[in-house]
Amino acid sequence: MVIHNSQATLRIACLLLTVSATAFANAADVHPQDTAQSKGAGKIVGRVLVEGHYDRPAPFKVYKNRDFCGLQVPNESLLVGFRGGVQNVVVTIPKARGEKMASPAKGLVLDNRNCAFVPHVQIAPVGSEILLVNSDPILHDVHARLGSETLFNEGLPTWRQVTKRLTRAGIIAIHCEVLHTWMSAYILVTSSPYFAVTDEKGEFVIDDVPAGTREIKVWHEKLGTQSKKITVTVGTTHRVDVVYPSKK
Repeated sequence: MVIHNSQATLRIACLLLTVSATAFANAADVHPQDTAQSKGAGKIVGRVLVEGHYDRPAPFKVYKNRDFCGLQVPNESLLVGFRGGVQNVVVTIPKARGEKMASPAKGLVLDNRNCAFVPHVQIAPVGSEILLVNSDPILHDVHARLGSETLFNEGLPTWRQVTKRLTRAGIIAIHCEVLHTWMSAYILVTSSPYFAVTDEKGEFVIDDVPAGTREIKVWHEKLGTQSKKITVTVGTTHRVDVVYPSKK
């Protein structure tokens, strides 16, 4: 009788061990490895700063439609926030040979709002479509140039919307040609999937950067271009700070 009980106990123990092993395997499936590790990639976080003294740009004077726009509008060409963080800096990591191109983005919009282009700076992968709209009750115009070449020039009464495809990489400068001379914006079009635009604190995050030695490029409409090299390792978050010298 004792022998039978021992055999039964052994069977129960084996059964419990099998159930525990299965549960552990299922738990491993539910909690996979970190995405960056599984893709052989890391993360880059950072901040773009301007050091020392800088001159805050004066507001733009308004010469047309003052009844709606007012006598002046904010100048967004250099927005410096807490502890010198610079907003609207474009950060890109050029793709290496053989790496995937960025997929076209959805939902990109360039609005005319309160006599300014919104957003002032944005980045778009090659092939993306951007919707041009006008939220103001006055006529605006979107004149897009790549260097000295006009890509498109669309008049936008408040009822009109136009969609444009961005097919070439580069920095597109936007202006309004109906005597709203203060209005400007920039769209940086890139073939790389690794990019960001700094926020009001000057901070940025770029996920899933493939491991290896990479070049980080930053661009600002007033402060210019800088670059840095960094070695990205798998599953690691790397911090990169870029400092612009002050310009009086």
